[in-house]
Amino acid sequence: MAARSLGFERRFTELFFALIPIPPLALGVHGLALSLRLRAASALADRTAAYLADHLPEGYVVVPHYGPRDGAEDEVPMVVIGPPGVVVIEPRDECGEVLCQDDLWYRKQKYGVGRRFQGQSPSHRARWNASRVRGDMSVDPIRTPVEAVVVFTSAHIADVSSSSVPALEGLPAIVDRLIGNPRGPERVAV
Repeated sequence: MAARSLGFERRFTELFFALIPIPPLALGVHGLALSLRLRAASALADRTAAYLADHLPEGYVVVPHYGPRDGAEDEVPMVVIGPPGVVVIEPRDECGEVLCQDDLWYRKQKYGVGRRFQGQSPSHRARWNASRVRGDMSVDPIRTPVEAVVVFTSAHIADVSSSSVPALEGLPAIVDRLIGNPRGPERVAV
């Protein structure tokens, strides 16, 4: 009766009330997917920090989940402080082969370029996080170098020559870069 007084027929009323729960359900599923991605990123940062803490010599400090004082909600996944300076690491756990074209990252498919990475570009995010860390330094930020690096823990790097930050393949490569002892050829893009 109330629906008819508002100008709705019975079948439109049933359809309307059937569709009402869909937006909250969609928002709930989206929130769940986001929280699972954040949990996976946090676990990746923890695994990477544990590896670096085990493999770096004394004099290096690994700070996972650094929270800059700029008021932004998201944290910097990892900061390594050592003799060469400060390195902001953006760890990524992508599968397969990855490539970068103008700071846009893609998974390489059998027949060319595949899908673009979801979310912000890893190199843009690493640069932004490095600038946030640089802004938190109380001493002269010009004298202390802050470098941004993207590390792919399980992916193979194809062509990343157009990346604005160095991209490394594997955790041993970042250890070698930090201590300055390259063991052999490594795929680095600058």
